Amino acid sequence: MAQLVGAMRFVAKTLARGIRPIKPMPFHEWLQKNIVLVDGKLRGEKWSAEEAPYLLEIAEFLSIENPATRGVVLKCQQSGVSILAMSWSLYLAELGLDSILYGIPGKDILSRMNGQKLQPLIDKWQEHTGKRIIKDDISRSGKGSTTYVKKFADSFLTLVNANTPGELSSFTARFGIKDEFSKWKNSPKGDDPDELFEGRFTAFLRWGLQKIFEFSTPEIDSGDETGDDPTHCRTHRSFLKSDQRHWHIQCPNEDCSGDGEFVLDYENFDVDRKNPELSYCFCPDCGAKVYESDRIELVRKGRWIASNPDGKYPGWSIPAFISLQLGLKDIAEALINAEKKGEAALKNFFNLYLARPYAFKGNAPDYQRLMERREDYPQGFIPEAGLIFVGGADVQHNGIYVEAVAFAEDRQSWSIWNEFLEGPTDNHNAGAFVLLDEFYRKTFEDARGTPRRLMALAVDGGDGGRMNQVLEWTKRRYNTFAIKGKDGHHVPAISVPAKQSIRKSGKKKKFGSTMLWPVGTWDLKHEFYGNLHRQGVAAGEVMDPGGYCHFGLWQGEEYFKQITAESFNREVKNHKLVEGWDRLRKDNHFLDCRVYAMAMAEKEGLSSMTPAQWAALRHTLLPAQADLLSSDSAKLAAGLTPTQTEPETVSEAKPAAAEGPTRHGTDERQSSYQRRRQLV
Repeated sequence: MAQLVGAMRFVAKTLARGIRPIKPMPFHEWLQKNIVLVDGKLRGEKWSAEEAPYLLEIAEFLSIENPATRGVVLKCQQSGVSILAMSWSLYLAELGLDSILYGIPGKDILSRMNGQKLQPLIDKWQEHTGKRIIKDDISRSGKGSTTYVKKFADSFLTLVNANTPGELSSFTARFGIKDEFSKWKNSPKGDDPDELFEGRFTAFLRWGLQKIFEFSTPEIDSGDETGDDPTHCRTHRSFLKSDQRHWHIQCPNEDCSGDGEFVLDYENFDVDRKNPELSYCFCPDCGAKVYESDRIELVRKGRWIASNPDGKYPGWSIPAFISLQLGLKDIAEALINAEKKGEAALKNFFNLYLARPYAFKGNAPDYQRLMERREDYPQGFIPEAGLIFVGGADVQHNGIYVEAVAFAEDRQSWSIWNEFLEGPTDNHNAGAFVLLDEFYRKTFEDARGTPRRLMALAVDGGDGGRMNQVLEWTKRRYNTFAIKGKDGHHVPAISVPAKQSIRKSGKKKKFGSTMLWPVGTWDLKHEFYGNLHRQGVAAGEVMDPGGYCHFGLWQGEEYFKQITAESFNREVKNHKLVEGWDRLRKDNHFLDCRVYAMAMAEKEGLSSMTPAQWAALRHTLLPAQADLLSSDSAKLAAGLTPTQTEPETVSEAKPAAAEGPTRHGTDERQSSYQRRRQLV
C-alpha cells in the first residue's frame, strides 16, 4: 500500500509540473534573445542594452509581471523607444494573452511604420528564433493576418490611424501603444482620439489588467505648467502627471560640491561654435566638464531618478544627451544650424534633440521698444552682408503696401524700403500697379556703390477681388510671383505653385496661364516674431545674433505698429482646438509684406544654399574692390572700365505715370547720406 501511495505522489508531482503555468520571461531578457535590429547603423545585430542602457528600466515596466498600468516617454530622435514598443507587441503576441491596439497618427506614417519597421521586425524575429507566432498574411481567407491586423493565437495586434475616429471603435484590447502621441489631433467634429483610444480598454479597468505605453517627441508648449491645458503637447501633459524620471550620471569630479550626480541637459551644455566637436556638458554644482570621450561611459553607468515621486505612474525623459546614437558634436551642430534658420528650426531642435515641447514667441515685442533700437542707415541702402535682396507686396483695394528686405547668410535682415502706393487696384495697367512697377524696377545701392534690383518680388493674390489683376501683372514681369497665404503648422514657406485660370470680360482664359504660389504664413510669422525678440548690439550684446532684424531711423511709428499687429492664440471651443493668428490692430499690411519677402528669400535659397553657394553669391555681388592704383584687369574684375574710378549710379527705369496714384512712405525724412548722393 505504501508503494502505491508513493507512486501516486510521484504521478501527482509530475502532472503538477506539466500543467503549472510557466513564468513568463521578463521583457528585458526576452528582448536580448529575440530581437534583431532592422535599421540604423546596428542593422542586423541583436538588441543590446549596451547601446541603450536607459531602456532597461522601461523594458522592465513593460514586462507582464510589472503592476504599473501606464507609462510615458518624452523622447528625442534616435532614442530606440519606437523599436522597444514594437518589440513589446511581439513579446505580448508570443505570450498570447489578449489583443493589442497600436495607434499612430496618419495613414502614411502608419503605412511606413508597418512596411519599413514592424513587418521587417516580425520577419527577422521569426527567422532568427524559428518561431511562427504571427500568422501569415492570407487576408482573403479571414483566418490569417492582413496588412494592419496581425493575428496570433486567438487575438490580434491591430494597427490604427489614431487621427481617424472610425478606426478607434468596435473592438476591445488589453494592451495599448500610443506612438507619436504628441501628433494625435482632434477630428473636425471635435472627437478626441485619446478618449476614443482609452475607451477600448474599459473591460480590463476594474481589475487593473490593462497596460498602456505612450511615447513621442514633444510638440508645442502652450505655457501651461499644470498639465491641464488641452492645447499643450499631449505627451508632455501626460509626463507632467508622471513621476518624471531623468537619467543621472556620476560627476567625474570626486570632490564635487554637490550630490555627485547630475542630468546631462541643455542648461549645462557649452557649445563651441567654431569647433562643435569640442562642445561639452558640465556639472552644475562644481563645473566639472564632460566631453564626448567621457560621456558614453558615464551614460552607461547612469541611473533613473524620479523628480516627482508622487506622480501617478512612471514617466521617462530621454534627451539626445543620453542617446549613444548621437554625439555632443551632432547636438551642437544641430543647435548652430537651428539658430541660423529661425524659430521653426529651433522648435525642431527642442522637440527632436532636447525632447522638450517648444513655446513659440507668438507675441511680438512692444512696437515702441522696437523703435528704440532703430539704426542710422539710409533708406534704400543695402549693407554688404545683405546678399539676398527681395520684396513683398500686399494688395488692397485702395493701394499696395510694399517692403524691400535684405538677408544675410546667418538670416539677419535689414528693412531697406517700405511705403504705401496709393491708388486704385482694379486695373493692373493703371493706378497703384503703375507705382508697383516703379518699385519693381527701382535700383538700390549696396555698400560697394553697385546698383541692385530685387531678386524676387512676391505679390499677394489671395484677395479674391484682386487675384486676376495680380495674376495678370506678375505674368508679364520676370521674377515676380503671385502668392497666396496658407494657414497651418509645418506648411512650407514656399511650395509648388498651383496653376490658375484668369477670367477676363466674363470669359475663362486658357488654364495654366499663370501660377499662384502657396506661402506658409504661420511658421514664417513665428520665425519673424521670434527674431524680433533677439537682443543685439543695441541692447548691449557684443554682436548681433543670427536672425536679428535691423530697422532704420527713417521708419515711422505706423510701420512698427503694423509689423507687431498680430498674436498667436490657441484655445478649445466646443471641444475643438482652435488656433491661429489674430489681429491686435486693424492694419497688419507691413507684417504681410515682411512674411512674403521671407518666402521669397527662402525661394532664393536662404535655407537651402550650401556655404560654397553662399561664397559664390558673395563673389558675384561683391567682387574685389578696385582703386586708382589697381591694374586694368583688377578694375575689370570689379566691374569698372579702366578709366572709371568708381561705379556709375544707375538711374531708375520709370514707366509713364498714370493719373491718380501717390506714394506714402512711413517717414518723409532723408538722411544726410541720401542728400549727399543726390548732389553728386
